[in-house]
Amino acid sequence: MPTHPPRPSALALPPLTVAAATIALATLAACTPSAPAAPATPPPPPPPPVTTTVDTAWTARLQRALDSTVRAVPLRGLSAAVVLADGRVWRGVAGFSVPGVPMDTAMRLGIGSISKSITATLLVRLTERGRLSLDDPVSRWLSPIPHVDPAITVRQLLNHTSGVFDVTDAPGYRDSILANVNARWTPQRMLALLRPPLFARGTGWSYSNTNYQLAGLVAEAVGGRPLHVQVRDEELVPLGLTAPFLDQYETPTGPLPGGWVGGAMNVMDTRISTYTAAWAAGAYFSTPEALARWWQGLMTGRLVGPASLAAMMTTAGPEGYGLGIVRRQLAGRQVWSHTGEIRGFSSVAAHDAAGRFTVVVIANENPAPVTLLAGTMVSIAAGVAVP
Repeated sequence: MPTHPPRPSALALPPLTVAAATIALATLAACTPSAPAAPATPPPPPPPPVTTTVDTAWTARLQRALDSTVRAVPLRGLSAAVVLADGRVWRGVAGFSVPGVPMDTAMRLGIGSISKSITATLLVRLTERGRLSLDDPVSRWLSPIPHVDPAITVRQLLNHTSGVFDVTDAPGYRDSILANVNARWTPQRMLALLRPPLFARGTGWSYSNTNYQLAGLVAEAVGGRPLHVQVRDEELVPLGLTAPFLDQYETPTGPLPGGWVGGAMNVMDTRISTYTAAWAAGAYFSTPEALARWWQGLMTGRLVGPASLAAMMTTAGPEGYGLGIVRRQLAGRQVWSHTGEIRGFSSVAAHDAAGRFTVVVIANENPAPVTLLAGTMVSIAAGVAVP
């Protein structure tokens, strides 16, 4: 089940390994020109996607960053994309899917908790249609659920101020997921693991995957259709995206790589239990390019209007968490971002707050220092001249 930020694990990278990756990426960043000052206002929405990539110095630096990280950590594989505001795009891969099969830019990888950004956007779009209010109590849409305060609002689910216990912290949860990898976990089965709230609604902040299980149920109650059907119609089709899909609820839209844990084992045979449990909180797969285009579409007003985007960018808690998106600093620049960590994959998406570029990095392994690598790519992208 996805978490943000990733929780400590017995499979965490050894300190020396992370240090090696840090040195490699720092060296690359040092060779990158400093970013020009951000424009006073964001640029207009980008033109139609460009399907070719020009081999330039900046694309070569991006590829070296991928290659160096795979060698230094080491990692099984990486896939990444950078989309500039003027439509230029770079895609790159390094390493392998499974031994003997190299990574490919067409492969769809698990994005983990970045799925929360997609779920939140669906609910915001539904508010724009007048179907609900972000300040609706969950009791308007859901039957009573033990340990869920019926007065919690949709907004409090999306910005993690609900106080609802994270079911992935329930004793024995992870063992249960692996005990029967062919089991299909419904949201109701997940919610049966709930414990008492961590705090009264609106009085604190705590990241909880349960918030997005509940948000997914609200979206289905409001829209009257399965979550993935609404996402495709409301978010993917308008942007012309075909790669993303909700695993175990939709048929894969393209090839999948092997997904590794700690470099030790391919865990793709655990997808049924892992991804049905993750659902609205973390079960989407995508290519990095498609995910970058989704972020660009969201942040440039092609999915939601200005007032709705402002609501999404209103943050709560120490993590700077908005409605499914996070304000953070990468390589000295403010970005809107989300990370993902799920069995077999690690991911990060970052959209430049000045609107000049979007970076997505996904490893077919967890844990993996994808945020460190994304910072290097942000530095490189910031140095590229954009008309």
